[in-house]
Amino acid sequence: MEKLSFKIATLHRGRYMLLMMLFVLILVYIVSRLPLSEVVKIMGSLFSLPVVLFIAVKCSKKHSVWTIHNGELTMENSTSSQTISIDTIDYVRNLRRSGGNLIIIKLKSGSHIRAWRNKLFESEDDLKSFCQTLKDNEIEYYDM
Repeated sequence: MEKLSFKIATLHRGRYMLLMMLFVLILVYIVSRLPLSEVVKIMGSLFSLPVVLFIAVKCSKKHSVWTIHNGELTMENSTSSQTISIDTIDYVRNLRRSGGNLIIIKLKSGSHIRAWRNKLFESEDDLKSFCQTLKDNEIEYYDM
C-alpha cells in the first residue's frame, strides 16, 4: 500500500477555550475602566471580539499530518505522535461544530481518540480526501 499523507488543521481545544475566556475578561476589564458611556463600552467590546477570537485561534493551532501506510494510521503534530492499526478502528465520526469539526476515532477496544479540526482563519486542508481514503479502506465513516 502506498503512503498517503493528509495535512489537517487541528486545534488544542482546551488552550483555545482558556485563552478565549482570558482575553474576554481582560477586554471587559480594560473597557470597564475607560471613561466612556456604557453604550460605547458595549459597542467597543462587541467589535473587539473578532480580534480576541483571531488571537485565541492563532495561539492554539497545531497543524497535524495524518499518514496511512502499511495498515497503520499515524497522527503527528508538533507536540506528539500516535500510531494505531487500521484493523483496530471500529468507526470514525465527523461531528460538525462551529468553527471546525470534532473527529472521533472509535477503536474496537472501546477507547476513542478525539481531534478538533479548526476551520477558522485557515486555508482548506485534506479532511475530505482523508475521509474518502477511510471509506476506500472499508472503515465505517459517519458525517454528522
